[in-house]
Amino acid sequence: QKRTSRAPDNLVKVETLAEYKDVVGGADRLVVVRFYAPWCKACKAIAPSFYRLAVTYPEVLFVDVPVTPENANLHQGLGVPSLPFGHIYHPFGGLVEEVKISKKHFGAFVRSLKTYTQGSCDLNYLDESHLE
Repeated sequence: QKRTSRAPDNLVKVETLAEYKDVVGGADRLVVVRFYAPWCKACKAIAPSFYRLAVTYPEVLFVDVPVTPENANLHQGLGVPSLPFGHIYHPFGGLVEEVKISKKHFGAFVRSLKTYTQGSCDLNYLDESHLE
């Protein structure tokens, strides 16, 4: 595993299945994974937001997993349907979120991460008529 240049201390880059299992499987904290391709415009566009998220949540481990000719089977084996794509792993629950993380979907991804870091879910509505 390698630190990416100019990346936060809690962000690592993994390129093999062995590294992935070691980093993600051995973590005792929340892990957020970004699957991306170096040539993908949507992936490049979301990278700064992903890095800012890592700075915002220093207690969370962030993992960058690029697609390379040598590790395409890693993405396929994990069922990554498109890029950029994100996973959130909970230390006790394993994989808890699998979502698209393009600009259009990134806000929902951030809100989802927030529920795990805060240990509670936001109520988006306060209509209690369904309780009557």
